[in-house]
Amino acid sequence: MNSRVRGLGPTPPAAAITTPPINPVQYGLALFHATPPDYARAVGWFRAAAEGDNGDGLAMLGLCQLEGLGMPADAVQARALLERAAARGSAIGRFQFGRVLMTGRGGPADEERGLSAYVAAAAMNHAEAAFNLANCLYAGVGCLPDRLAAKALYLRSRTLGCTLRPQGVRVHKRELKVVRTLAQRFADPNRLIFLIQERQQELTLVQAIAQQGPRQRGAAAGKPRALRLAAGVVAAMAGTLGQYLRPMSRDAGPTTINF
Repeated sequence: MNSRVRGLGPTPPAAAITTPPINPVQYGLALFHATPPDYARAVGWFRAAAEGDNGDGLAMLGLCQLEGLGMPADAVQARALLERAAARGSAIGRFQFGRVLMTGRGGPADEERGLSAYVAAAAMNHAEAAFNLANCLYAGVGCLPDRLAAKALYLRSRTLGCTLRPQGVRVHKRELKVVRTLAQRFADPNRLIFLIQERQQELTLVQAIAQQGPRQRGAAAGKPRALRLAAGVVAAMAGTLGQYLRPMSRDAGPTTINF
């Protein structure tokens, strides 16, 4: 006996009637960036994603609550959401959590943690995080100043699509080779965090050696092996951080790479 129901034909395979799952974050972002934006509806989608513990959903819901977009502003609750989003590995969450830590919105400011959040987001190729990280390194916020790394990260952020531009920052001719090399190294997200940490450690060591008096440096030969090794490390860093150990040479002027 034919099992088909007359007039209806064979039952279609399951794959043919399965609809793709709804991505609430994508729907929310479309409304968030629409012209004009519909923040109230976007919040509904972000909330749905956040209820499923989606990192980007938590981050966007936190951003809306932080800025009062489509919902009442509440910096304390927003900060908690952004911290959860950062813990879930959301690049948006790490960037926005870095912002509230740096500015002290919704809680105490913590520049070092804010810097770490920016580094983590920049390592995930978040363009604005790379730009903000460059700002911190340039000014020494939450870290020791590292202007060569900052200029390389400004270049990196532009490559990632950031439209922001620093004011009054130029790559000078004598810096060009180092900045280009650093920008290439920072392009590897698996190395960026390590490279930033490594340079900060080197700068700390350079600063400690530079603050020693002439007699202290002269007595280094009689100190333990660890101190002599530290002095050797400083001497070996002329290729990257040598500019911190000697007076600046006469400026050759900016290159064509202007930020």
